[in-house]
Amino acid sequence: MSYLPIFLKSQSFPQVLVVGGGEIAQAKSETLMELGFQVRVIALELSKSFEKFCLTHGVRAKISHYSEKELASEKIVVAATENKKLNAQIAFECRQRGILVNVVDNPKQCDFIFPALIKRGPLQIAISTSGISPVLARIIKQKIEQLIPSAYERLINFLNDKKKTIRDALSNIQPRRLFYESLLESNLPEELFEGNFTNANQLFFSRLNASPDKNIGALYLIGAGPGHPDLITVKAARLIGKADIILYDRLIPLETIGQYARKDAVKVLVGKTRDRHLKSQDEINNIIREHLGKNKIVVRLKGGDPGVYGHGAEEIEIAKQLGATYQIIPGISAMNGCAAYTGIPLTERGGANSFRALTLYQGDFENEAIWKTIDPNMKETLIVYMSTKYYFQLCEKLLAIGFSSQTPILIVEQGTTDYQRSYSYSLQEFITRNKNKQFISPSLMYIGGVTKWHNDHGWREEHDEAKEYFPKLLGGSGHA
Repeated sequence: MSYLPIFLKSQSFPQVLVVGGGEIAQAKSETLMELGFQVRVIALELSKSFEKFCLTHGVRAKISHYSEKELASEKIVVAATENKKLNAQIAFECRQRGILVNVVDNPKQCDFIFPALIKRGPLQIAISTSGISPVLARIIKQKIEQLIPSAYERLINFLNDKKKTIRDALSNIQPRRLFYESLLESNLPEELFEGNFTNANQLFFSRLNASPDKNIGALYLIGAGPGHPDLITVKAARLIGKADIILYDRLIPLETIGQYARKDAVKVLVGKTRDRHLKSQDEINNIIREHLGKNKIVVRLKGGDPGVYGHGAEEIEIAKQLGATYQIIPGISAMNGCAAYTGIPLTERGGANSFRALTLYQGDFENEAIWKTIDPNMKETLIVYMSTKYYFQLCEKLLAIGFSSQTPILIVEQGTTDYQRSYSYSLQEFITRNKNKQFISPSLMYIGGVTKWHNDHGWREEHDEAKEYFPKLLGGSGHA
């Protein structure tokens, strides 16, 4: 079951009919009246507490059996009796008339549900579990209540008072949005919370007078981490929220964009796989150039770290050519994330003194200059990116240049995600057992002594079911 979270204007509805006279009916009535709705009650009997509430707050209460004729002028009804059959009857009759109905403790019969609500004047935060667990919604509400000071209403009212002043000073949308963000991230809210209104006004006008009324272009190269949506830096999350346009790779969790990007930001998937490129690098560069030229804030969102196989240098060069500001925001690389999530270090006494990341293509196997740099006697961890297609060929090559047949390797599919799976082999075992095995992309191969810690130190529970976490690319140019 899914629900559209909306806020109804109480003035648009003359009243809400509540059928029932017990504690739950009273609780629903109290909630409705707190939000400005008028309530009418029908019940065979009112509890003493509910009767007192109705008298105190002027609630019209009718002591009577429910009848369908009571629905004649209603738009919203709450069925809160202790009789399940009667509640179901009310729900059916409301639906026949196109009336929104809530049936207590029965989400399947509800057109709408009551969320757990946090209220700070005009600020309202509604929490819902779609009726599955009101207790969980209440616990989450309690946690958020602690994070939102009771004085937040002062901040909301302050922003409302200053709205016209801000619009008059900043007529363009981007500088106005950035001003609001800067203001709310400053110490102005704290001044308001403590009642220091003079200080707050001085801070406000000082910042407003220093804010130019023009768009300013910027490029942010951001690493989103290896896949788990929580493995993103605080700075990355903040800058994603500033973006006018986001160019994102295939290996970006959609939750990351949904959590941090503005709804009105333009999102463009520019993902690549070995045999399919939705956008060539030249096309990506042209999109960056176009939007920076319009003084937009561009976020280039990359899986892992933007400095590892990320083409970041040529994208930065565009910003430099246009005189736009730019920043590089590091992310947890796939080699770090997958190692941590399988319990292995990259360097460790008794395992490896150094590590090296590389990626291989078909022609590289004939390039002896590459293989001369790889010494089987070095205590070095090799991490192989984007080479799933050549794992078998790679293992054969390593044996050919002198690696022991017992050299341990670890292959990690979709590391750090819910569908992470890892496979431990020796070089010879892999060659014997996996000539035609296809691993799910993205996968990393770790080669070297550090992989021995996986069996004892692995902590992430892995499931037998092989599923793809990242979406497949549809369409595109099909470049190799």
